[in-house]
Amino acid sequence: MTAIHEREEFETVAETEVDSRGRVSLGRAGARPGRRYRVESNPDGVLLLTPVVSIPEREMQVWTDPHLAERIRAGIEEAKAGKTIDRGDFSHYLDDDDED
Repeated sequence: MTAIHEREEFETVAETEVDSRGRVSLGRAGARPGRRYRVESNPDGVLLLTPVVSIPEREMQVWTDPHLAERIRAGIEEAKAGKTIDRGDFSHYLDDDDED
């Protein structure tokens, strides 16, 4: 993945050392546990960490299809407004593998 970044001003917030397994501790730099980052590098060895949010692949269609996203938003609004219809119990459609 190649990205073009505008020149930004960076501030040194910490200095760290790579351990024997190639890991770097970023806690002192403000990284929070569980947060994900895209890592990019340039030919000089500069690493750029950009916070990202990952979503399951099966949900990607909602993010790439504006019509589908709008239909889902409309459905959520209808549910909030109490405009729903009880269709009963659908559990008889489950396979044995579907039950937890």
